[in-house]
Amino acid sequence: MELKKLKLTKRRSELLKKYDVETVEDVLRIYPLRYETIQAIPFSSWQEGDSVCFEGLISSSVTIIRLQGRRSMTRFTVISWDQEIQITLFNRPWKEMFHFGKTITCFGTYQGKNKVTVSQYNFKPLHLQEGIRPIYPLRDGMKQSDMISIMQGALSLADQVKSLVPKRYINKYRLMDLASCLKAIHQPQNDADLKAAIRTLKYEEFLRFQCVMQALSHEQRGDIKSPKQFDHDKILSFINQFPYALTPDQEKAIHEVLEDMASSRILFRLVQGDVGCGKTMVASVALYACLLSGEQACFLAPTEILARQHYKTLQAQGLPVSLYVSSLPVRQKKEILESLRTQKIQLVVGTHALFQEGVTFKDLGLAVIDEQQRFGVRQRRALLEKGKAVDVLMMSATPIPRTAAHFLFGDLSVSNIKTMPPGRKPVITRYVTGKTMKPILQEIIQYTQEGHQGYVVCPSIEDSQEMDLRNAISIYEGMKNTLTQFRFGLLHGRLKAEEKEAVMMDFSQHRIDILVSTTVVEVGVDVANATWMVIYDAHRFGLSTLHQLRGRVGRSADQGHCFLLSTTKNPQAIERLKMLEKNTDGFSITAYDLQTRGPGDVLGVRQSGIPGFLFADPAKDVAMMSCCIEDAKEILRRQEDQALLAYVSQALENASYFD
Repeated sequence: MELKKLKLTKRRSELLKKYDVETVEDVLRIYPLRYETIQAIPFSSWQEGDSVCFEGLISSSVTIIRLQGRRSMTRFTVISWDQEIQITLFNRPWKEMFHFGKTITCFGTYQGKNKVTVSQYNFKPLHLQEGIRPIYPLRDGMKQSDMISIMQGALSLADQVKSLVPKRYINKYRLMDLASCLKAIHQPQNDADLKAAIRTLKYEEFLRFQCVMQALSHEQRGDIKSPKQFDHDKILSFINQFPYALTPDQEKAIHEVLEDMASSRILFRLVQGDVGCGKTMVASVALYACLLSGEQACFLAPTEILARQHYKTLQAQGLPVSLYVSSLPVRQKKEILESLRTQKIQLVVGTHALFQEGVTFKDLGLAVIDEQQRFGVRQRRALLEKGKAVDVLMMSATPIPRTAAHFLFGDLSVSNIKTMPPGRKPVITRYVTGKTMKPILQEIIQYTQEGHQGYVVCPSIEDSQEMDLRNAISIYEGMKNTLTQFRFGLLHGRLKAEEKEAVMMDFSQHRIDILVSTTVVEVGVDVANATWMVIYDAHRFGLSTLHQLRGRVGRSADQGHCFLLSTTKNPQAIERLKMLEKNTDGFSITAYDLQTRGPGDVLGVRQSGIPGFLFADPAKDVAMMSCCIEDAKEILRRQEDQALLAYVSQALENASYFD
């Protein structure tokens, strides 16, 4: 339904644009952030600091006190509950509004001694306002009264909104119909109403998500393929040349991958584990097996730095590998493209450049995708279309529990690598309160003087107008001017690919002692001599991101150190940072992150076009989640529920990036 059906004023139409809505349905999906229960409590029960509401008569003249700037304080008294209550309003200097003897309804905080600081007021009878009141997210210029009025108009059209949930499931699980659900979520009459609406929306979110993910999984997995033939003795010889023995988890993952490749079922597997656990070794064996089978293989990395790193690793292992990235000279790229087309090149490592239309493989048999969540659905689809029945091996350093992986990624086989290579020490992590490095500066100087290198990670590149965040450029300049005995480098996302590569080359060859960076170092930086890291405003990052960042240090036999700097006063945020001091297991950290922040934030699906969760919680709503897995299978098998199938088709079309 078009927005014009709401018959909004020009001002409200302009304000609504800030919510990025295009239809009445979109408006109805702007859910309340929270709810307030408006209930008049007798004065005798008021305690200092309580939120209170009351109706009364203005019983005095108005006094306006002018403060600094344009600020003001308005005072008068109100008779309510047989008490004379002193009212204080800030920045409401309108005497004519508060006539003696006028009835007013006030909402505010009780300060004790018959004094109330009022945050909101109106002149409507209180009994008409009591109950559960929604509080909406507001954009600049929008008021709660605007949103409530807009939503009132949208709810009058709720009966015309099509439900995505098939009626048989509404009946089976005793859910609310969509119109009743929307009315209950925006205008709940009681707690039971609200709980029923939330339950219905949870189911809808789970079902939408499952249908899209299973459809995507079917699309990527396909049907059957010709089994790959390869010499297992040659693979064993290849493994024996590695500089260290494989861990039991690596051996198990390699066995599972090779078994899938040698079967008629298309390989669609996720290998997950902490940074440094040896996932790349598993990928190397898979790539070698594909070459032995006579087919081509590609290794996809999210950044050019990481692509070059993988290229050098595979070269060192003796594999005939080529590199294809955007920064290569045009002539060299043309030669590589021609060699891929004729299969003179069997193995290529690259970035997003491999998705381009001009890239053609003669016989692509395997695609290895590193940090798979950083690639979009369209991109992966474009790559898989370059071959027929292509095996897909994905790798992720954001490990999640197997049950959650099954739900979040659809029909996907999972190999977990939990054991780390021998000799690797856990990174010692410390939470440091404050906004400067002063408490830890001497330690950092000592580590660097001993010949080690380190990272300083900042959440932004430049000064932020909205948040007080430490930025990479000012930290870099400040440290460079203060610690003149050391060599500094600066790395961030706005640098050109060749500039990033030059900085990383200097760091890896120890021409830089301290690298100041944004989270671009989270992926694709492997310098064994880097043993320490400082992360500014650590509370701004998710635990999984912090864990991946600290995985960049201590990648040798030397002890690694990570310092989490934060000024937060939020108890939950402090608890999360302290959890990292004690926990070094990526699986449990991601599980905790999933529980506290939700999969949309941890896995990046909020920006992907893949439906996310506002109400549903995979960590807590396990029974409902399991039902939706089975229901989605039935829906996709029957192909009868046109509204939901159309939604799935559109979601797959729109889906672009996971990060």
